[in-house]
Amino acid sequence: MPDLYIPEHIHDSVAPHGGSVLLNAHSGQWYALNSTAHTLWREWQRTGDFDSAVDAMAHRYPREQRTQVRSDAEELAAGLAARGLVVSGQPGERRSPGEPAGKIPAAPAAPRPRSHRGLPQVAFAIALLLLRLPFRLTVALVGARQRWCRAAATEEQALWAVIAVEAVARRFPGRAACLELSLSAVVVTALLGRRLDWCIGTVDDPYRFHAWVEVDGLPVTHPSDSESALFRRVLSI
Repeated sequence: MPDLYIPEHIHDSVAPHGGSVLLNAHSGQWYALNSTAHTLWREWQRTGDFDSAVDAMAHRYPREQRTQVRSDAEELAAGLAARGLVVSGQPGERRSPGEPAGKIPAAPAAPRPRSHRGLPQVAFAIALLLLRLPFRLTVALVGARQRWCRAAATEEQALWAVIAVEAVARRFPGRAACLELSLSAVVVTALLGRRLDWCIGTVDDPYRFHAWVEVDGLPVTHPSDSESALFRRVLSI
């Protein structure tokens, strides 16, 4: 088996069904692994050795012949390699998998700074332009805001940003879903010199991919949003 490893731009998190969800931060593409593939992935990630991962799988499923286990594992590895989720060479630094997040209770109202009236429109337009770029470049540009956004946004500022960009999006004739809205909130706070974390991951029940913003590790949502599901970060920028 070729010397393959999991590159640092592949982020993963345990899914509620026992498998894994993987995010390629260079392409923005998502992948899902079932529980069996997840076991191989985690062991391979832990040891950095494919043969050790196969041994762990054979131990986990003693009724299966080891040759069959290895054949299935190699088929999975080939599929992962074809999608760029594992690559050949020397491993780089791995980031820690995402963890479940709680949720900031939505406040009944949010401040509406008069001096910032036009910023949500500008931020929304910037976010749409950023999302037209290759995803790895979008991630890099969003990450670069750390240079001037040294102070974190307050909960009130974050909630104002979320409400303001959603109001702008309602008048937009095109697509404006969680990815566009969350990035717009990040941009509008960045224009104010404040930092808001942009998170990409999953939400349980129903299980789906999602993007949102956080303050101090807790998601910020619109006051009218009744979402009570668990947010699971895969990538936080």
